[in-house]
Amino acid sequence: AGVSKVGSYTGTAATLNVDCGFTAGARFILIKRSDAVGDWFTYDSFRGITAGNDPYLLLNTTAAQVTNTDYIDPLNAGFTVTSTAPAGLNANGGTYIFLAIA
Repeated sequence: AGVSKVGSYTGTAATLNVDCGFTAGARFILIKRSDAVGDWFTYDSFRGITAGNDPYLLLNTTAAQVTNTDYIDPLNAGFTVTSTAPAGLNANGGTYIFLAIA
């Protein structure tokens, strides 16, 4: 508790706060849609988890990192999935699994 969290959330297509029980936000986040085909989105504090563009990698592809999107924002208790996130991260009614590390 307070160090890592494996969990799930239901997408809203609106800004969604995911509370992981942390006090200083997540430094690593892995998210996968579990009710439909989807990518493994990976974010980390080395690349940057900020209130602006957040680079991410897709673990299931060999594509280069994407650097010009704002799908994740910092949250002291965990992380925020933004309303601009695609269906792979935040479709209304979608089910997602995640691993977050503080």
